[in-house]
Amino acid sequence: MNACRDKFTFITTTVVLSCIGLILVGGLFSLRAFSLKYHHNRIDGVVQVIERQLDKHVVKKQFDVWLPDLLDASGIVRLQIKREDKVLFQNYYESRDFFSSKLLLRYQYKLARYPNTSLIIHTRQPYQELNFAIAPLLGVGAAILFSLLLLGFSLRWIKRQFRGAELLEQRAKYILQNNPTARIADAQEWPKLASKALDMLNQKLDESKKERSHFDAHIRGQAFLDDTTGIGNRLAFENQLDVTAVDGAILSSALLQIKFSELDLVQDNYGKAKRHALLLQITELLTEFVNRYEDPFYGRIAKSEFVLIIPQMSYEETEVAAKQLTKLLLQLQLPEILSIDDFFHIGVVNFYCGEKPLIIMDDLNRASTVAKHQKVSGWFLAEQGIKQASLPKGTVRWRSLLEGILEKDNLLLYRQRLMLRDSMTELYSELWPRIIGYDGEVIAAGVFLPMAEKCGLQKRFDLLMLEKTLALLVLRGETCPPIAINLSSDILMDKVRMQWLIYELMQQSRTLRQNLVIEVSEHLLNDNYFP
Repeated sequence: MNACRDKFTFITTTVVLSCIGLILVGGLFSLRAFSLKYHHNRIDGVVQVIERQLDKHVVKKQFDVWLPDLLDASGIVRLQIKREDKVLFQNYYESRDFFSSKLLLRYQYKLARYPNTSLIIHTRQPYQELNFAIAPLLGVGAAILFSLLLLGFSLRWIKRQFRGAELLEQRAKYILQNNPTARIADAQEWPKLASKALDMLNQKLDESKKERSHFDAHIRGQAFLDDTTGIGNRLAFENQLDVTAVDGAILSSALLQIKFSELDLVQDNYGKAKRHALLLQITELLTEFVNRYEDPFYGRIAKSEFVLIIPQMSYEETEVAAKQLTKLLLQLQLPEILSIDDFFHIGVVNFYCGEKPLIIMDDLNRASTVAKHQKVSGWFLAEQGIKQASLPKGTVRWRSLLEGILEKDNLLLYRQRLMLRDSMTELYSELWPRIIGYDGEVIAAGVFLPMAEKCGLQKRFDLLMLEKTLALLVLRGETCPPIAINLSSDILMDKVRMQWLIYELMQQSRTLRQNLVIEVSEHLLNDNYFP
């Protein structure tokens, strides 16, 4: 837009100045033509006087009395009368200044009363002896100056108008880029109607996005919810299992499948209303159970089958959870013809990050089959088998290890570079925390950070990572690539910690602050900032 404005300014200035120049040049040519015409008329008058004197047969001596002054006043330098090729009379005024023949104007007249006789006159240029002064040119100069001032004011006004158009174009570009700053209109935008139209269209666009978001959320909610109980359905369960199985931040999780084998008898003997009430009672008990854990999932995947996914559960904790769920379900209030002793069976499996969902479901189905063959309401946990290497520590040992790391400041940061594939240019570096276990093994963040969260030490680890990262930024300087760290949402919601972080960042230069990239998991933001 700036290039367009400069080009328009250049073209406008060139056109206006060219027009002024053409007017001046044209005026000069016109003035010269009028002057020559006036000079020619004067010479015609002199010729007529001479011709009348010749008619009176005036002798040469009489001509010499008044003719020189007349010729000098008329600017005539040389007078010559010829008949055919013979010169009858010739007069050149030697007393006058010498004039080159190239600078003289030549006029030839045929004398009507004297056949074959012609009068040849050489005269000076009309402006040859004219001395130009400043005073006569003041009018033209004032007109030119006034025109230039008008041009300057016009260009200034045009630039202001183009500035408004530039702001309008910039906001339109921001709208196309989904930049939030496009919502703010500048008062200098021009044309005003176009600016108002953008405001209106932007407002309608935001409203349509909100409506579409609500509509999508409603559709998703209806698509992933069970109609009877209002909890997740099979599609929601499959999606959640896929996500949990590949989440690197979750070491191991518990999956429980509850089958109510006698649930169909309730509908056969008591009708749909009684069966619906029993389903709601089961849902309430499951809701009460999962509220004890963080980020659980529970849903109904079939008419008489329910599932639960509890992340960050070790094998031992999964066993305890299965026992607690069994005790809770034994409190179901059943019709008289049914017995709670053989009403439900729970298949349980503990799986690790990276396991395939198909293998997990096979283990779960085998556990459910074994639980059903026990012929009594209860649970069965699939054997752990050969799993990933992990620390077989309880919460107490984990707390002891993590507190020791924090006290001794033994947190390790591993750097992973993010490169641009085409040019192999380093975009930024990502830091990953590691700690050293009791046996000297290196423990990844996906293993110890969930335990730190359980022990209430997550904020302290995030704070330690921030301190180390800020120190590394200062050490590397402003010219180094940015550094990215992954933090939990808890520290971002802690007002005291955030004030400390802002204070630390404000002490650094702007370039150094821009080199810090803080990453937060999307699901944490949804849970804590957009409930």
